[in-house]
Formats: sequence, C-alpha cells, structure tokens
Amino acid sequence: MTGLRMHPRTRTVEKARWELKGTMQRLIADHKLTDAEIQIILNEEARDWLKYELRHERHPDDPDKKADEA
Repeated sequence: MTGLRMHPRTRTVEKARWELKGTMQRLIADHKLTDAEIQIILNEEARDWLKYELRHERHPDDPDKKADEA
C-alpha cells in the first residue's frame, strides 16, 4: 500500500495562500479595515473573477460576450 500522493501544484498553491493571507493582514492593519469592509472587498473580487470565468465557460471563442448573452 502506498501513501497519499499529492498533486505537484498543492504545495505551490498552499504557499501562495499563506503569502496572500499575510498581505491581506498587512493591508487590513494599514487601512484599519473593518470586518464588513474586508468582506465587501473579498466578495467584489470573487464576483469579478467568477464573472469572467463564467463568460469564458459559456463563450470560449468570444470573451467579450457577456455570460447571459445567447
């Protein structure tokens, strides 16, 4: 029986996650952001990333076309 094999990108992604977390903590402290303000920023960024991912998924040959367009 062999041990669990990790995907080659697992460690890279985890390292990037911790770097992002540290950067976020510095920005939060520097700008004295409230919990609500942090959530607004994170939610808006996630929405933007997902919007363009959905556009690509629905219209891979026309990236300028909105996701809801036929």
